[in-house]
Amino acid sequence: MPLSRRLAALALSSLVALTIAGCAASPGQTQVPEPEPAETLPTPSELEAAVERSLDSSGVPGAAVIVTAADGASSVVVMGEAAPGRPVEPETRFAYRSITKSLVGTVVLQLAAEGRVDLDAPVSDFVDGVPGGDDITVEQLGAMRSGIANYSAQPGLGELLSRDPAREPGVSELLALAYAESPVFSPGSAYEYSNTNTLLLGEIIERATGDSWVSQVDERIARPLGLESLEYGFLDPEFDATGFALDHGEAVEELPVVAPGWFGAAGGLTGDVSDLADWGRALGSGSLVDEAAQRERIRSLGSIADDPASPFYDRYGFALGELEGWLGHTGNGLGFQSLVMYDPESERVAAILINGTGEDPDLPAAVFADLLDVLPPA
Repeated sequence: MPLSRRLAALALSSLVALTIAGCAASPGQTQVPEPEPAETLPTPSELEAAVERSLDSSGVPGAAVIVTAADGASSVVVMGEAAPGRPVEPETRFAYRSITKSLVGTVVLQLAAEGRVDLDAPVSDFVDGVPGGDDITVEQLGAMRSGIANYSAQPGLGELLSRDPAREPGVSELLALAYAESPVFSPGSAYEYSNTNTLLLGEIIERATGDSWVSQVDERIARPLGLESLEYGFLDPEFDATGFALDHGEAVEELPVVAPGWFGAAGGLTGDVSDLADWGRALGSGSLVDEAAQRERIRSLGSIADDPASPFYDRYGFALGELEGWLGHTGNGLGFQSLVMYDPESERVAAILINGTGEDPDLPAAVFADLLDVLPPA
């Protein structure tokens, strides 16, 4: 059923479109005149129409989308169901999936600026047992140019997950799946998106700091930016979305909650759409790393043509992607899709969270393309 008809049919679903600056209306509130949006933002009705164009026939149960201007004004749309019988709210937490990589990569860049991690050093300086680890640099991990196989693409992962998705696996258990495969290419010679790379960045953070990557993300990113919804995994069902499997335009299966350890540093974080936008601004602007590090990060952006299965980007660098000149990251997996992008020219941010996965792994990119069509000139 198309999203628009499904929304109309569900008594408990919500469709809220509003322009906000620090607050949001909740379903059931008395209707108030629609505020005037900032000149650099789409109107709520324009934003709503753009989202529906992309998602109407997708079967996605729910979505949260925000566009923020340089002055902090925002235009937000939340629609559909976070879980059966519960509407998506602005505060609903979705899985960020691979957007997690951008936070982990940023912590590594901070540690490099502090002299605690050398981006040109071999991985073997920090983590033992990595095949070819003497020849793979930390920088190559972040840029997806290590050649290490992707643990999440191995059949053995599905077998382990199906036994007990709520079990927290050890990182070594996941790395072993990748290490059992031959390297895909020699380090630095090509690009292939591999979740194993970011698992190893998480391990490097732990070795360099004596602390977990989760704690370091909290200390260095979440607290300074005030990302109060950011969590490792789902901890509060009242605010958490449920992931769904999509098939031919229908949400056919509510997926079980999966322990965040199956994603780890490659995709274990969750949060709401507003905090995602705040993170996207910091990521794209480089506000949490020094200027030299941000310049090098942008300079690291390169072609993804070597990997036809890569997430949809124009270019990819050190835990950072580029799409239509905007900088950010995307995520996809087990019931959730996500995107956050920052435009260096206008300083606008777009963030998209969806609780469904199916045939199209790049639905957020389609929504983003439609958002660009309704954005006023910078």
